[in-house]
Amino acid sequence: MEFMEFCEKCGKPLEIGKEIAQCKCGFSKKINQVSTSEKIQKIVERGKGVAKKENNEKGFPHKCKKCGHEFADVIDLGVFYSDEASIYLFKCKKCNNTERDAYGSSNT
Repeated sequence: MEFMEFCEKCGKPLEIGKEIAQCKCGFSKKINQVSTSEKIQKIVERGKGVAKKENNEKGFPHKCKKCGHEFADVIDLGVFYSDEASIYLFKCKKCNNTERDAYGSSNT
């Protein structure tokens, strides 16, 4: 069974035949089944991960602790618990060093 229909009278699952769906309570309904060849085939396109930005873009002002470069890409990891601050990752635009920071909490 590829899909399920329910009775409009009693709410129980209908027994699906070729053209009619029937319930034990007497309710019946004409159905239009779609054959496998008629189904819409949805193509799923998968991404290539996080898009890499060009190093010539300025970025967010953040000084790298490793190389001293002034700009970084920012990734917001969000909040894990409601009483915590958001956690941010700063990825240096020059050396790709990643630093973790949680502004406004004791986790810095």
